[in-house]
Amino acid sequence: MNSLTLTAKAVRVGLIAAATSSIAFSGVAFAADENGEKVERIEVTGSRIKQVDMETASPVTVLTAADIQMSGEATVADVLNNSSVNSFGSHRGTSGLGSGASATSSIQMRGLPSHYTLVLLDGRRMPGTSASSGAAADTSRIPMAIVERIEILREGASAVYGSDAVAGVINIITKKNFEGLTFAYDASLPEEKGGDEHRFNVTTGYSSEKGNITLSYEYYNAQAVMDRDIWKFDDPTYGAFSSFGAVPTGKYDTGTVDADGDPIFANYSNSAICAQAPNSVDYTDGQNNGQCLYNHGMVTKLFGNVVQNSVLSNFNYSLTDDIQFRGRASASMSETDTRYAGTPVSTNVPTMSASHQYNPVGKDLDLSLRSAFIGARDTHTEINSIDFLGGIIGYADLGNGLDWEINAQHSRSSTNVWNTNLINDDIVQNLIDSEQYDIFNTTGMSYGDWDAMMTDFYGQAAHTGTYQAQFISSQVDVLASTLLLDSGDFSLAGVVGTEFERVDYTQFSDPQSASGKVSGGSGGDDVNATRDRTSAYVELQASLPFNIDVNAAVRYDKYEQEGDVGAQFVNGTFDSTTPQVGIAWRPVDSLLVRASWGESFRAPNMGEMFATQALSFESALDTVWCDANNNADPVYCRPQQQHKTWFGGNPDLKPEEGESFTTGIVWNATDELSVEVSYYDLTLDNQIASTSLTRLLKDEVDNGSSTAIVRGPDGKIDTAYSFDQNMASLETSGIDFKAAYFLETGMGDWTFKAELGYVDEYAQTSAAGEEPFDYAGLQDYPKYRGNVNINWAQGDWSAAWTTYYVGSQYSGNEEYGYDFLAAVSPYYKHNVQVSYVHPWNGKLTLGVNNLTSEDAPTWYDGFVDYRDVKTDLYDVMGRTVFLRLEQTF
Repeated sequence: MNSLTLTAKAVRVGLIAAATSSIAFSGVAFAADENGEKVERIEVTGSRIKQVDMETASPVTVLTAADIQMSGEATVADVLNNSSVNSFGSHRGTSGLGSGASATSSIQMRGLPSHYTLVLLDGRRMPGTSASSGAAADTSRIPMAIVERIEILREGASAVYGSDAVAGVINIITKKNFEGLTFAYDASLPEEKGGDEHRFNVTTGYSSEKGNITLSYEYYNAQAVMDRDIWKFDDPTYGAFSSFGAVPTGKYDTGTVDADGDPIFANYSNSAICAQAPNSVDYTDGQNNGQCLYNHGMVTKLFGNVVQNSVLSNFNYSLTDDIQFRGRASASMSETDTRYAGTPVSTNVPTMSASHQYNPVGKDLDLSLRSAFIGARDTHTEINSIDFLGGIIGYADLGNGLDWEINAQHSRSSTNVWNTNLINDDIVQNLIDSEQYDIFNTTGMSYGDWDAMMTDFYGQAAHTGTYQAQFISSQVDVLASTLLLDSGDFSLAGVVGTEFERVDYTQFSDPQSASGKVSGGSGGDDVNATRDRTSAYVELQASLPFNIDVNAAVRYDKYEQEGDVGAQFVNGTFDSTTPQVGIAWRPVDSLLVRASWGESFRAPNMGEMFATQALSFESALDTVWCDANNNADPVYCRPQQQHKTWFGGNPDLKPEEGESFTTGIVWNATDELSVEVSYYDLTLDNQIASTSLTRLLKDEVDNGSSTAIVRGPDGKIDTAYSFDQNMASLETSGIDFKAAYFLETGMGDWTFKAELGYVDEYAQTSAAGEEPFDYAGLQDYPKYRGNVNINWAQGDWSAAWTTYYVGSQYSGNEEYGYDFLAAVSPYYKHNVQVSYVHPWNGKLTLGVNNLTSEDAPTWYDGFVDYRDVKTDLYDVMGRTVFLRLEQTF
């Protein structure tokens, strides 16, 4: 009888088949096989009941430390981003994002936003980022050196883990029981300028008969990548120039009307000054004669400078033969410096009266200004996180045996952001009204004198914006588990537990930024809220005749939230009971057939409910104005044109609800070959979302007008308003394929692994009653995502070749009603490496990522634009050489 039969049988006749939590360091547990020999039970993500078989009713992908190292990727975030379950790519921080998001990364399973994926560290929730109001974890905070393996649960699991486990669960298991001292150094040097990465790690551990302790420290440093070194600014078709120029432009009513009776506006700027100003282009075209445009990408960083220090320690100690204390302590401190272009004075439009002594046209002017003279907007972000866990786990010789544990966990994450060279709009307007500054250079100053004057002008209005956020979580949980029944071919094991968590969350900007009188930053989305969560759950696992296992879980969650919305404190209470059931059947030893169904539940996070109004600048093509005016202003009539948009929370939100269904087979065809095929279907209702500006514009067209969009005298968008609502629904389905093959030869051992994800449907509505729109296969929504790994090892040598694949995509022009998007060709990225274990107890690895220097596909057909590629999905750094040195003592 092979080991598969032994482990399956061990569930049915286990002497201590009691369950404990899925925390990876809760001790070793055993069941007995039919011969009375002990078989170790393992903890599998997706269940709180320990298993004796890695494959259960729930689909789980396991990435070992060896898999991670062979991937060639530098961070946990990059490793997860390359998984086929990460259908459309995941967030990676870039310059220009607010609330600390420019310094974080997060995972987006099944193409859903990151707050639908639950990230665990050793089975416990990681602290959330401030940019997500604590709802999504930052995967870039996790040191690579401490990772033992990553388990990816590819289905919803709200019944087991609670709210947020909607699309799936990422469980990062850290190294434990380590002895000795290991040093490691990594360096990555990309082909493109900037982006060099360096990492140093030291790990040590000590073990005794009573317990062990492991301590790991990691230092990580990444250099900035400038936009000008990535995008094709020298391409003659490049056209991403902003109408907010360093050289001022004034727009005025000419006093004439067009054929429809609408007023005709014109622009003025000083062409002579524009010709001398850095990164500026004089633009002359019909009614827009006189604009001085600005190439903002020449001065910005795509990815910022990053310095991170991380410490993690695991420890356990046997108090008695049956009681063990275990704990974990970790801390992460990071600093990120990003850069965006000099501030466009756009939150409030400055004006110049017709009677102003330096008015060049004698008409009232609306001004387009940019404070490039005092430098770019530099943002310094500090994120500090700590996490402490302590627990006692024990075993009582009662009945069939009773496992129990009591845990306490405290997590704290703080974000501090400083934005320099923002502009106070009121001061700008006062300086203009003072008539002390000839901003259009009507007096004919030299460029140097005019530049010095403008530097003084903006220097007086300069503002440093601040943003602070803090997420504090304290949790206590208790569980007990046992073998409830054992009668030969039938056994029933169960676990019952309860959790209580208190969360305090605050985020606020400096008062001036929050007042809506400062340009260049974001502010106003202040949150001051608390949340109490009470949960109780039961999980059962039954082993039946004919090699059938059935597991069922039900969980009750109650959220009580209170927050300050500015004028008063409001509260909301949400509760839900979520069930889940799964079945696994082995008709023969080598074949597993499984299916799982469960409901999902996600309570509104504290930002969605309690955030006050916040200003953003959303990109959209104003089809209303541009279609009516035959695209008379090509600079304005671009999908990248930004428009002032106000967002805010909604205390009347309801929870999101959904269902998850998976089914599939796992076939161990031979001892060397295994294959898995799984189908998934995920639905969401009452999805919380703010209406996109593109959607608001479509509503305006469909209804003839919109109260959410305010237009200026020239008919262009002045301001838009959008707030969180339960307005959307989503259904996505697809197929996961995995295969692995092991081959022993006289020339070494070969391992072949492949995985492919296929998205059959990604249909979403953004309003109640709307027909679903299927994005699958359109640009940025690839139907296919996969990778293939070939690994060879012989003696002290090993090598690996990994190919990452993103499928082709339609342009979407027909679906979106555009004519400028490009179809996307298949994308392949090849990572290769060679390793040597030398005689002095160390290892040397040399490799190349993106060996063929594959260019990332761009969005637009016939022209080049700024950041016209999805950096969350593609590698834009070109060929990257990396070196890894490891030494153990």
